[in-house]
Amino acid sequence: DWEPYTSKSNPQSKIAETIVIEAFKLENIEVKFEYVPWKRAYETAKKGNLTGTFPWGKIASREPDFYFSEELIVQSKEVFFYLKGSGFVWDSFEDLKKYRIGGTRGYKSVELLKSKGISVAEVADEDINFKNILAKRLDAYPADHIVGSYSIKKIFGVEKAALFASAPKPLDESGLYMLISKKIPNGQEIVKKFDSGIRKLKESGRYDEIISKALK
Repeated sequence: DWEPYTSKSNPQSKIAETIVIEAFKLENIEVKFEYVPWKRAYETAKKGNLTGTFPWGKIASREPDFYFSEELIVQSKEVFFYLKGSGFVWDSFEDLKKYRIGGTRGYKSVELLKSKGISVAEVADEDINFKNILAKRLDAYPADHIVGSYSIKKIFGVEKAALFASAPKPLDESGLYMLISKKIPNGQEIVKKFDSGIRKLKESGRYDEIISKALK
C-alpha cells in the first residue's frame, strides 16, 4: 500500500490504481493487481513474472529492464518531514550530512541521497520512518508530500500529526510512471496502450476528477 495512491483495502486511497484501471479500460484491457512490498514488486516484474509495476520515478538504472510510460500517472513533490522545533533546515545536500535521514528500501530517494554521499537508515516500511521521527531516532525522512501528510495523520491521529512539519524546499519533483517489463513479449504494445488510455482520460476531464475526489 502507498496511500492515498494505492491501497489493498481502503477504497478512498486508490488514486493511482483508479487512473491505471480506467486508462487501460479505455483500451479494452482488464487490470488485475497484486499487492506486495515495493522491492518485491520491482524484482518480480523485472523477471517478467508480472506485466508491470507502478507508480515509479524515471531513473536510468531502471531502463534496461522496463519500458516507461510516456504519460505520468501522478506528479510527485518529495519533501522532508521532521518534528517541529527540531531545528531541521536544509538548502544543499551538504546540509543533510549532519542529520539522521531515513529511507525506504527500493525508493528513488534512497539512491539519490546515497549518490550525494549521504548516509541513509533504510527500512522496509515507510511508516517506520515516521515512527522513528516521532521517537527521535531520525531527524528527517523524505516522502511524497501528499502521501506523507496522509500517512502521518493515519498513523498518529490529528493531534500528534500537528507535531510534524515539512520542509518548503523539495528534494525532488518528478512524475510517477507505469513500468512494463521488457521480459513481456508485447511489453511495448502494452505501454503504448496505457499511454493512449491515459491521454483519453486526461482529455475527458476524468483524470482531474479522480484526483480531486480522492483528496477531499
